[in-house]
Amino acid sequence: MRVERVWVACGVVRIAACTRELTVACPDCGRGSARVHSRYDRTLADVAAGGRPVLIGLPVRRLFCDSLGCGRRTFAEQVEGLTVRHQRRSALLQHLVEMAGVLLAGRGGARLLQILKMPLSRTSVLFHVMRLPLPPTATPRVLGVDDFALYTDVYGTLLVDADTRLPTELWAWRDAEQLASWLRTHPGVEVVCRDGSLVYRQGITDGAPDAVQVSDRFQCAMRRLVVSPTQSGRIRKEILGSDGLPNPETVTGPEHARKSTVTLSLDPPREF
Repeated sequence: MRVERVWVACGVVRIAACTRELTVACPDCGRGSARVHSRYDRTLADVAAGGRPVLIGLPVRRLFCDSLGCGRRTFAEQVEGLTVRHQRRSALLQHLVEMAGVLLAGRGGARLLQILKMPLSRTSVLFHVMRLPLPPTATPRVLGVDDFALYTDVYGTLLVDADTRLPTELWAWRDAEQLASWLRTHPGVEVVCRDGSLVYRQGITDGAPDAVQVSDRFQCAMRRLVVSPTQSGRIRKEILGSDGLPNPETVTGPEHARKSTVTLSLDPPREF
């Protein structure tokens, strides 16, 4: 690319540039071509310079692909490091928009871009975040399976890597066959932590019969609270802990079974 002119107009830095008349490889077959089909102008927004927005005017060529075995007849030339297909921003500016959305989400990312002289609405920031490809994830050794409510009587399923505490998969409905199919295509799960759902138990048994199924300690604590809802606050605090979460020493300790028969029994009936 060759820069021909730089000027400031209405508080915006404008750059006039042009591409070099070189052979360009077809994006599908890789064969080079210099036969011009047509030309058109592109206007790209770039990172601000000196607190002023930057616009780049760039005429580009549309070229023929002369390869008989290629299904693409024409293609537009791209400037490496500057242009991206179907984008009105430079590659650097597009990366900044995506990182602002990933780190600060919609509103925070939009405020940061406003300070950087790159105004964008929060919905547009989230739109660019949603277009990002998901990073590749390894099959977790310890998998957490749980459901969540979409709305009344409609639930979805969430899979979480229990080691990294990062979500792995998300889909609608609670389906044993869907969970079993996921486990078959992702071998290597050794332990599955789940609630008391029979649907999940069946899916895990079918998809990963060698995996150890365990019940998470929150569910264990909740079952004991349901068994004895009238127990004293001291016992309830002992089970849940001072932070309101299940106490692993109480729920999973070796003396828990013996202790629970004494401290979590129902109060005797009262006569009125």
